[in-house]
Amino acid sequence: MDLKDLDRAFEKMIKQFPQARRRLVEECGEKMYQKVLSNISQVDEKTGNLRKGVKKAVGSRGGYSAVRPDYKIAPHTHLIENGHKIVRNGKVVGWVSGKHMYRNALNELANELEQDCEKMLDELVGDFNG
Repeated sequence: MDLKDLDRAFEKMIKQFPQARRRLVEECGEKMYQKVLSNISQVDEKTGNLRKGVKKAVGSRGGYSAVRPDYKIAPHTHLIENGHKIVRNGKVVGWVSGKHMYRNALNELANELEQDCEKMLDELVGDFNG
């Protein structure tokens, strides 16, 4: 490979990277979204607002993906996620442990998401080598 071939390969990789990154970010966001919904389905909730309140957002330029609660739909999400005190007649009588639907989703998917990133980079570099 001479210098001109190397330059063309770099140019090709630079052009492909933004689309590949956006696709990766969207796929990772969808996996997180589905995992959070799966975790919520294991929580005993009666109204369905907890599930309806899960929102996925992708940055306008594809640089990030976020899965977060919409507190207008499910204002109690933080109580279920993190736990809360049980108060009766102004006195704390106990504690309800958090269900950690969001945190557990991230912990469970961390390795898989990292592998997805490595795969995307390998594909780009593989194109570069080829």
